[in-house]
Amino acid sequence: MAHKIDERSVIARIKTLREKHTGKRGKALFAKSLGISPSTYNYYEKDRIPPVYVLWNICQATGADLHWLLTGQEEIYANANNNANTNDSLILKIKELVNQDLQSARALEAFVDLYQQKIIIESDLTNDKTTTYDKTSPQDAHPPWLPVLGRTAAGIAHFWEQNDAQLPGITEFTELITRHQKSSYRQQLPQQITTDIAQPDVLPLNHKSVSLVQLSELNPDGISEFIESADILNRYPDAFALRVDGDSMAPRIQDADIIILSPSVPARDGAAAVLKIRNQIGVTCKIIRKTNNHIHLIAANENYETKIFDIDQILWSLAVIWRIRLH
Repeated sequence: MAHKIDERSVIARIKTLREKHTGKRGKALFAKSLGISPSTYNYYEKDRIPPVYVLWNICQATGADLHWLLTGQEEIYANANNNANTNDSLILKIKELVNQDLQSARALEAFVDLYQQKIIIESDLTNDKTTTYDKTSPQDAHPPWLPVLGRTAAGIAHFWEQNDAQLPGITEFTELITRHQKSSYRQQLPQQITTDIAQPDVLPLNHKSVSLVQLSELNPDGISEFIESADILNRYPDAFALRVDGDSMAPRIQDADIIILSPSVPARDGAAAVLKIRNQIGVTCKIIRKTNNHIHLIAANENYETKIFDIDQILWSLAVIWRIRLH
């Protein structure tokens, strides 16, 4: 049976997604991630369902399901034998929309094409042939671990203790992994993995390919956690992780979330980034805006003030590539 599209409900779901991912003040940032102007987005959220390409971009940016966005219902099928019913249902929905607005036929055709591309991409990610760590492999083999180097505020690991701390290199990471790979540990699968909506070129991760490794004992070097993911290391061999401390980036990034960074992926204007500021202990995670010779560090949480620094005070800044939530 075809589902009737309630435009008001679709708009309400879009607003819910926007507030969840960029906060109540995040219309402009959300619009930028969709490739449209804030005024255009405001028009859609007010009283008009967006065109197909915007709906697609919303799903790509937030991880929402297209079926849910349009109907409010989860797309659940008992088994592969229901594929024919799925196709029939989709055709009925398309016919209903076309009957309501004949000019939408071309847009709906593009929508179907995009939906098919979504299925292909998800299938490719799920079936991606990546190497995994074999615990029976020779002693000189390393598991696909990247270290969690501490937090983005006080109490972080020794890497950031110096005022002008430099980024660790791959060699240092390899030495860390070698020291700890024989330690006893437990693993935990994440609940959710998302990309920063202002980083549209970052491909999503299959959450089943990522896990948190927690060592049984804290070691003298301060490292007690690793992220295990061949997918991440295949894309960014120099990647490392940080745990977020505090709620200044909520709701986009919550306290205790783990963020993935790479020295090969510099910060992007308007996106979440981790920065090392000269003469300040630790590192900080904020949305960055550059204006002339200054850089603005903007909290997603409206309860925090924006801070401004001279650009030459920033020792390095890296983009938040993925955010991992465990609970």
